[in-house]
Amino acid sequence: MKKASFGLLLACTATPALAGLEICNDADKSLSVAIGYADGKTWVSKGWWNIDPGACKTPLSGDLKNRYYYYRANASGSPFASGDYTFCTTSSAFTIAGDTECGNRGYETTGFRKLDTGETAKHFTLTLVNTSDKKSDPAPAPVPAPAAPTGVAPAGTYGEPYSNMANLQECYSEGVRTCSFHADGTKFYVTDDGRTPQFVFSIMGNLDPGTPIQVEGDLEALYDRSADVVLRDVTIRPWTNADSILNRMQGHWYSVDDPNAQFTVLGSERDNTYDGAITGRDYLSVTDWCDGMEGGGPYLYAREEETGDSYCYAIDSISDFEMTLMYLPRGNFLSYRKLD
Repeated sequence: MKKASFGLLLACTATPALAGLEICNDADKSLSVAIGYADGKTWVSKGWWNIDPGACKTPLSGDLKNRYYYYRANASGSPFASGDYTFCTTSSAFTIAGDTECGNRGYETTGFRKLDTGETAKHFTLTLVNTSDKKSDPAPAPVPAPAAPTGVAPAGTYGEPYSNMANLQECYSEGVRTCSFHADGTKFYVTDDGRTPQFVFSIMGNLDPGTPIQVEGDLEALYDRSADVVLRDVTIRPWTNADSILNRMQGHWYSVDDPNAQFTVLGSERDNTYDGAITGRDYLSVTDWCDGMEGGGPYLYAREEETGDSYCYAIDSISDFEMTLMYLPRGNFLSYRKLD
């Protein structure tokens, strides 16, 4: 999956003669590295290990007990390797138990990458390699469009000024480059027609589905469940608790009560199937309210793409592999497990 604001190549090896999680720096710059992992039922984050170019350090020694670990690398304070799995961090050395309510506990919420060490590895070496000089794929040729303005157009040029917190969905090219994001149960589309600056598409095109963003632009057209916008700016905003919950929902899930009922969450969209047949798509958002219900959350708000019907769930519990929702207002519990 594509990432923003860094380029790197990972060389990963499992070596039975050693034990522990080792991180090596083959980049051309010094890196500060943090890790996250499950210690029983508690999520733990630790950092920072400063690793010079050509050096290695072992943040965890002894036989590895987990298959999955998480890591973050910074170069001169900027992200070098980051991702969508969030842990609590501080700017100085830290060991923190728990990965939620970071801000309320005086910590920062920081994005980490997931690392699969394999089912039986006792030792694993992760090598970070800078690939900033790697040639990128050529950008798609733009279709004929009106000439772009000399500068960024003032607010209100193309419609009602619009600013909001959102989550990126995807970027694609089918004749013309288009990116989409979700906010408040609506899917927004921005098209590369010469009115939105190119740097906006460059930023959005390098982000994973679900990445929290802040958008600034003009609302050109609003439909039942979608809208067209022209953007002036987009930035990656700090993660919220809702973003972290949505991030944990990413992946393929099945119902414990009826394994034929399954769904896949990508970004803010849930594709539902039953016995392999597609049954619909929902737009998702994690909120503190849902159809008049406030308190006792967080809630999962789902809006059906075709019909616009909405559904509310209280999020009872969620981990990397299990999730329990309470369907409202009926109050029955729905348990799901992730297909890994």
